[in-house]
Amino acid sequence: MNQASLGRNGKAPSPAEPAGTPAPARPQAGGAPLPGNVVAHPEEAARTSALPAAAAQPVTPVASVAPAGPATETARAARYAPAAAAALAMVVLGVWGLARDSAMGNDEVATRWAAVISLRHLAHLLNNQDAVHGFYYLLMHGWVAVGSSPAVLRIPSVAAMTVAVALVAVLTRRLTGSGWAGLFAGLVMALTPMISFYAQTARSYAMVLACVVAATLVLVQALSAEAAGAGGQRVMRWWLGYGALVVVAGYLNEMSLLMLAAHAVTVVVARYGVAVVRRWAVTAAVSVALVVPLVLISVREDNAVGWIPRPGLTALRVLFHDYFGSATVLAALLVVCAVLAVLPFGAGPGRPAAGAASSGTAPAAQAPAWWRGGVSLPSVAAPLLVAPALLLILESLVARPFYVDRYVLYGAAGAAMLAGTGLWRAGRWLAGRFNDRLGLVWVPGVAVCVCALVLQLGPQHRIRTPASRLFDFGGPSAYVAANARQGDGVMFFGNLFRKARLGYPQDYTKTTDFGMARSPEQTGSFRGTDKPFPAVHPLMLDHQRIWVIGHVPSPRLPAGLLRAESAVLQQNFRLAAERRFKGIVVTLWQRR
Repeated sequence: MNQASLGRNGKAPSPAEPAGTPAPARPQAGGAPLPGNVVAHPEEAARTSALPAAAAQPVTPVASVAPAGPATETARAARYAPAAAAALAMVVLGVWGLARDSAMGNDEVATRWAAVISLRHLAHLLNNQDAVHGFYYLLMHGWVAVGSSPAVLRIPSVAAMTVAVALVAVLTRRLTGSGWAGLFAGLVMALTPMISFYAQTARSYAMVLACVVAATLVLVQALSAEAAGAGGQRVMRWWLGYGALVVVAGYLNEMSLLMLAAHAVTVVVARYGVAVVRRWAVTAAVSVALVVPLVLISVREDNAVGWIPRPGLTALRVLFHDYFGSATVLAALLVVCAVLAVLPFGAGPGRPAAGAASSGTAPAAQAPAWWRGGVSLPSVAAPLLVAPALLLILESLVARPFYVDRYVLYGAAGAAMLAGTGLWRAGRWLAGRFNDRLGLVWVPGVAVCVCALVLQLGPQHRIRTPASRLFDFGGPSAYVAANARQGDGVMFFGNLFRKARLGYPQDYTKTTDFGMARSPEQTGSFRGTDKPFPAVHPLMLDHQRIWVIGHVPSPRLPAGLLRAESAVLQQNFRLAAERRFKGIVVTLWQRR
């Protein structure tokens, strides 16, 4: 599975010239020299290293150059197995506990309701709030033709996260030339509990992550084509594909545009010339311009994010575990592996990288000296890990807070790529220490991945329970459905909890929401509006039983509608039942 990569001259890098050392500058298609390193395609490495040293000819370092003959089954397996294995792990983790006892959280209820209402009502909703999620809601509007149960609503997120994990493996292998590095990167990401959390959430974040990783992969391909002096049409196709993915990610969530800060670092560090930087900048600018209409609408609706606090140390701790795992010991170990991926040393002094002899290829590429130019795994993964989150945190400290960890979830891809590469490098070092015993290359990576699975089984289980979200709207709704009588009234203390009725309308068919003045469809919101107390008071007294969803009626509630309604309930009704769920209390009041 370990695939080798070549230096820019088509030969294996010697101990005196570490891989990643820039080759002499050669003219670009426009005449400008392009310094730096681009990892050669592994199949090219295998084909070239099979020739005698004197007969080996330079190869073009572009991933899309076809091998001389048909690929063998072994070569195909080595090429696709890492991504396939990582994707399979993500599928298993995504399907495990997907239904979550039919419980939906706050955001998932919003997704379901926005997906099932008519397009006219959806347009009314987006004109008032949640425009930032409009493209995702439109996609889900088509998906609910398959079904609208919680498990079915989450399938697109599972599929998107599976694609993201596979692309992380592909990108890591592309940049290191090693199938082992790609496999470990994909598995590290798949086994991270927060990745499973959003894979099983009917929201856009998994799709955003997939788009960002895909855009990063296409950027690497575009830079490789630029470095190889490919024809203008071919290079233009890569840039167009890159721009399209940036736009799609932007419409799924505008915070994804922060990936451009990471990509800017990658392009500048590559030092491929002013023309290449200009082409990237133009592509990025056009992509951002196409997303500006969404940005302008969301600015008008920024009251919807007024709940976001300024980030502190707790936010940094949460983000650290989002990226590197929930177990502190494991997360610290993966950080060490990530650092190992960036450090400038090879497999061992004077030795070829482990894996070269058995694979019949040139020695695997040492860690590129990324600061010397070229495209390398550190120059791609490290900016993706650091830049978006850092910028959003700094902005939230000095201006209006917009930082939420899920908005920069895609930084987890950079963390996984670095950790997976560090595990591969540790395996190469271990093999070198034991007389190049090639079978040891995989030992550190497999050991850490097994630890990642075992140490995080508890958190993985918890995120598949109804209590894993801030609110559980499914439990209260099922409880009401099982115990309600025809003609019962229902009141929502306060109107945030009316989302329970939006998410599970079939559970409230026996009850009447007599306190609602205007429905969510009419107001273009998820809550609707409540009637004033003088209008609600006589309606309360007309009911023998009233269900209260949300807060427990109490004179200690803030002055206003809820305190006044609480007084009526306590004076004219008795508490018949009480049941607590995550974030929501259900009480039943019987007329005295």
